[in-house]
Amino acid sequence: GLVLVFIGPLYRPSGWRVATVNMLGLLATAFIALAADVTAAAAAVATADPFGQRCRCVPAADGTLPPCWTEADWDGLNRSVGGRLIGRDSLLLPSETTGNSSLLTDFDYLTSQPGFTFWRGYSGRWDQRTARSEYAVLAENAADIQAAVRFAALHRLRLVVKGTGHSFQGKSSAAGSLLLWTHRLRNTQWHERLEVCGKEYEHPVVVAAGSQFSQTHEEANQRGRMEMAGLCPSVGFSGFASGGGHGIFSRSYGTGASSIIQAEVVLANGSLVLATPCNEFADLLRAVRGGGGGTFGVIVSLTYRTFEQPRSVGTIQAQMAVSDLTEMSLVTQEFLNSLRENVMSKGMLQHLGGNLVLQPLLKRITLRMAYVGISSSECAALFSNMTNHMKVDCVPAKSWIDVAVLNKTQLGSMANGRWLSFMNRYFTESVFDTEQSTATFSNGIKRIFELNPRRLEGEHSQLHIMLHWGLSGASDTALQNFTHTSMNPAVAESVGVIMWERMLPDTFFLAGKEESQSTHAQMQEDEARTLAWADQLFGEGAGSNVNVAGCNVPDWQRRFWGSNYPFLLSTKDKYDPQGLFFCSNCVGSDRWTSDGNCRMPLV
Repeated sequence: GLVLVFIGPLYRPSGWRVATVNMLGLLATAFIALAADVTAAAAAVATADPFGQRCRCVPAADGTLPPCWTEADWDGLNRSVGGRLIGRDSLLLPSETTGNSSLLTDFDYLTSQPGFTFWRGYSGRWDQRTARSEYAVLAENAADIQAAVRFAALHRLRLVVKGTGHSFQGKSSAAGSLLLWTHRLRNTQWHERLEVCGKEYEHPVVVAAGSQFSQTHEEANQRGRMEMAGLCPSVGFSGFASGGGHGIFSRSYGTGASSIIQAEVVLANGSLVLATPCNEFADLLRAVRGGGGGTFGVIVSLTYRTFEQPRSVGTIQAQMAVSDLTEMSLVTQEFLNSLRENVMSKGMLQHLGGNLVLQPLLKRITLRMAYVGISSSECAALFSNMTNHMKVDCVPAKSWIDVAVLNKTQLGSMANGRWLSFMNRYFTESVFDTEQSTATFSNGIKRIFELNPRRLEGEHSQLHIMLHWGLSGASDTALQNFTHTSMNPAVAESVGVIMWERMLPDTFFLAGKEESQSTHAQMQEDEARTLAWADQLFGEGAGSNVNVAGCNVPDWQRRFWGSNYPFLLSTKDKYDPQGLFFCSNCVGSDRWTSDGNCRMPLV
């Protein structure tokens, strides 16, 4: 008798990535194969599919379009989203849209263009010029998102989700993909009171997927409220909060993830669900609270807790010139010692946030911090003898917005640059134990700069000691709410994060320059040495913040989420078993090739 075996989708490594199967042709082939060699035919198909799992349907490297969609299919999607589907020719890059170079560092402009990302790319990992989507849905409502998700699942497309495009790792960019752009979902809804699962929240706000801090800050301020948000006003709530999200006052009020009360999410099957702490989607809500954006579904809206405006806030400012790395290390150690003796020993860390910025190329150190819940005189007492080299000023502010958000001048020099290296690591109170431990820490930071010599004229490098990206010494409220998130538990024990940055600014590229292959290779070696050194300095198990991580993060599952990763992976399998939602170094991404297009072979 004749036994027909359906092998599944056929693959051709050159030309089309995925070919559909003609069942009549398959029947005919099966009969012919009986006279030839059925075993050889099956072996040939297996050879053509080296991954042993299905691949996504994307254009081939030479631009050849795959046969798993037709123009009629796209026309149907366009009709279902109200004509808001655009093709790659309309997904313009910054250099293709304006001759006004000032717009290319304007974060409002950059985030309002569907084809843009906030950064040019990350050297050797992704480039906005080549990571261009084939089509984009400019979503304006939940139904648009549902239509795009169902279409991507039906046609096995590479789907990317973008709100503002701030990802250092290029998570919202992929060549040949369908882009789901949520930036136009910007409505907000404020409640006087809202009861969720028997708990009453005062003045929560429902923020749609495209809402940005710059939009809601003033709304909150007018109502006498404050929200947990990051320093950059162009960042969106969805990515910030779902990745954890630390604000300058996180030690007093908690993280962005712990501010999420409930979430509306479109799942991989296209259904729209409301995840609350007490319904059948409670596990999904916990995953969204810190498990990373674009992973478990598409966030349509978040119900976000707000807080009564603090009565007393202000800035903590200082800047000094340093002659070399040795002096920079000395001042850093003095600052850490003073922080231990004058702030941490008095239990006052929860009232402070901000960072110490080390910029040896500019020969300066800058203290950018803020205080909350204490007076300016109390702040001044804490910093009265902070260091022998630096005079610190505590300046009262009219509003929390004045201290919690960076302005365009502070941000503009970084927008549209290309990252060369980026790394962050959590550090604990052990850094502050003794004079020797602060010396080791400060000299270790000095070593990071020594491992990254300036290789190109115009490149920027700096290191931040972020003192609000940990919850050690935080308020009881902040710590209690943190337990309901899926963030790395190490955050609760961390004082902060060191964040290393190295980039080529927009001005480098406007001058018509590009990094050479040899320079690129040298910088990759610099980054590898820096990562190895960070493991020596902080320990191989040191955690890392997912929202501001570079592309090269060894053991990212453990570093980003610690003991919460198994829960996140099982939740991913439950709600997205086919892996429709993929992004680099996101939950479950290690099962796919680096471009997210083919599943890795099972072992």
